[in-house]
Amino acid sequence: MKPHELRLAQQHTRNRCYLQNLDGFINSPRFMSVPPKDQQLILQQAEAMANLDRVLTARMKSLNLPV
Repeated sequence: MKPHELRLAQQHTRNRCYLQNLDGFINSPRFMSVPPKDQQLILQQAEAMANLDRVLTARMKSLNLPV
């Protein structure tokens, strides 16, 4: 793998892992104890990270890298 491909794959892995953890928190009872304003910010963050995941996945596919 070329250096830029490796960085892309690492970024994709890190983002996906963080997004899975964030989704787990959002779907847990603890999320409801967070103030509503912070809940909205967390949901916006998850949405942005999901979009980033789609972009990184598309880039990896265009380079024929395993996703």
